[in-house]
Amino acid sequence: MAGQIPDHIHRVGVNRRELLQVGFLGAFGMFMGDAFDPARALAASKGARAKSVILVWMPGGPPQMQLWDLKPDSPSQCRGTAQPIKTSASGIVIGSRLPLTAQQMHHCAIVRSTTMDKEDENHIPGHQLMLAGIDKRPSTFKSFATRNDWPSMGSVINALKPNSSGLPASVHLPLRVKYEGAPVPGESAGWLGSKYDPWIIEEDPNAPNFHVSDLVPVAGMTVERLHDRQRLLQAVDSYRRDLDSDLEARQLTDSQQRAFELATSAETRHAFDLNQETEKLRERYGHHTWGQSMLLARRLAQAGVKFIQVNIGGLNAWDYHRTEDTSMDRMMPPFDKGFSALLEDLHGRGMLEETLVICASEMGRNPVMGKSVTGAAVNAADPDGRNHWQWCWSTVFAGAGVRGGTVVGQSDEWAGYVDGQGYFPSDLGATVYDALGIDPRTEVRDVQDRPNVLNQGNVIEQLF
Repeated sequence: MAGQIPDHIHRVGVNRRELLQVGFLGAFGMFMGDAFDPARALAASKGARAKSVILVWMPGGPPQMQLWDLKPDSPSQCRGTAQPIKTSASGIVIGSRLPLTAQQMHHCAIVRSTTMDKEDENHIPGHQLMLAGIDKRPSTFKSFATRNDWPSMGSVINALKPNSSGLPASVHLPLRVKYEGAPVPGESAGWLGSKYDPWIIEEDPNAPNFHVSDLVPVAGMTVERLHDRQRLLQAVDSYRRDLDSDLEARQLTDSQQRAFELATSAETRHAFDLNQETEKLRERYGHHTWGQSMLLARRLAQAGVKFIQVNIGGLNAWDYHRTEDTSMDRMMPPFDKGFSALLEDLHGRGMLEETLVICASEMGRNPVMGKSVTGAAVNAADPDGRNHWQWCWSTVFAGAGVRGGTVVGQSDEWAGYVDGQGYFPSDLGATVYDALGIDPRTEVRDVQDRPNVLNQGNVIEQLF
């Protein structure tokens, strides 16, 4: 996977860092925004199925035939070691490494024919496509995130459905997915401008001293002093009207306000305080990063955040080119505990009816163990592992009107190819936007005022 990090270029006028040095934003590490007027891109008003979306993201591509789409009659090198187990949904079986999730399947619908209609688009492009809800690489695609990337679903929601409170509309946690230390496409606002980037929390919610760095005051900086500084900045702004002619300076006020609201909002601080939860519930989710991240996602949804993405590992976390069974035995128990607790907890609080939960990845695995594919990655043919596979894999949905205990679409006898109707990344995006009351065909404009149709997919109506 080749790519390059573009040199930093001052596109216009004053260096944003120079501006930040005279304001309080620098203390919080907040980003300046680019020029984009959401009033020109408001989605057509329509009824929303959901108040929030929680995306549980499994980067790397776990084997669908071991988890959600078992084929017990296929050859042993295809089906793997997972045994089919009954679930709370009549007639639906899943893999034996998901015993707790099996008890929640009456809430879930499994789309067993997710596809990109290609063999191996690879992780980073797949990450961009699935998380942005598009089906083809943008012509400007690079292996590292740039401002030419197609906006992520979370950033679009930031732009079109902003929260009126101090909380952002979109949060990703507990890490940002990276390649060779640099962020990959799929988690930023791209050409919408950094103003609409999701708030990415790179902290471990399971850590004993868990805190969100952006919410920790600078030494000696109280809320009262922040209010004083805000008033000072307003006074300075009144004498610096000439800065309004500069593209980046025009965004300073909005970005200052966002940082100020986050830093001083009691609602924000409360939402991130996991100590408000009982020890019994925290243990139900599991005292590990994934479990506590999913618990935090529930708290954020409860507080009004509209889109929460929980990254279950880094770029290649579920990329089983070798030792598939060993990896599954290590990784599935914490996932199973956390994901099942999320569904159970949302349901018990009456939140599942208004929260769309999705468990997805950017690919599946080759239906034949130890087999190479076109453009194969290294170690692709190890006999105890599987290569990338984007002809067919599974995505799980629950809540917000999803017909639980159902299967949508199907694969062939080896869980390798779509048999009938396939569902593409754009269909996932359309379903997310529609659930939140956003018309997928909304036209948005980039920082250079060029029009773009948000999404070309179709809502997966069979889910509802």
